Amino acid sequence: MNETLAGRAIDASFLMALQLADSSLPIGRYVHSSGLEGILEELPKNSAQIAEVVKAVLLHGAGRCDAVAAAHAHRMFSVGDLDQLHYVDERLLATKLSVPARNASTSCGRQLAKLALQVWPHQVLGSFCHEVQLREAGNLAVVAAAVSASRGMGIENTLLAELRGTASGLFSAAVRLGRMGSAEAQVHLCQCVPIIVQAAEKALALDLDDMSSTTLELEIAMLQLQRNPLRLFAT
Repeated sequence: MNETLAGRAIDASFLMALQLADSSLPIGRYVHSSGLEGILEELPKNSAQIAEVVKAVLLHGAGRCDAVAAAHAHRMFSVGDLDQLHYVDERLLATKLSVPARNASTSCGRQLAKLALQVWPHQVLGSFCHEVQLREAGNLAVVAAAVSASRGMGIENTLLAELRGTASGLFSAAVRLGRMGSAEAQVHLCQCVPIIVQAAEKALALDLDDMSSTTLELEIAMLQLQRNPLRLFAT
């Protein structure tokens, strides 16, 4: 998507990335800690250790799971193959190990699909988002990749936005849990940039059959957290 500024075309898809990453986007991301709350209850960690958890998620969790699906979803949407797009969505859902992880992914994704119909009108995207409501999947990474592709956002930036969102969400949860300060979280987020780039590069090269998630501690923590009536986050 290009706009004209001072007689020359500029790529405005960056604005799309900013909007998708905006914490005010009403899709419910803020209610999830992706298991971080559970881990910090059992094994209290300092901010440096939390940052290592985030890096592990980027490289071995989201980077090998959601980001891989996002890459394939972007490719399938770009050629208008909705059947394969739904297949990617279903494969991602099957790869997620726990019910809380699946519910967090699809609750946010389905909210984004509903929002997309109002905010980003597009014939193919509209068809996909309507179909999502009739199926069991609708993962956030897949829906966000479809939205990004519909607005002309490149596949590389789509993956960077996906992974940056994962890291930002975890650090935000750590701040709200009182385990690090806001400024400290931004320092750690900035230090994660090389890891985000590395994870995105790997995800671009992986097939769907290569998808995996080896962050078992977080998956177990999400399950354990469901039994805590005083928990701050849904997952």
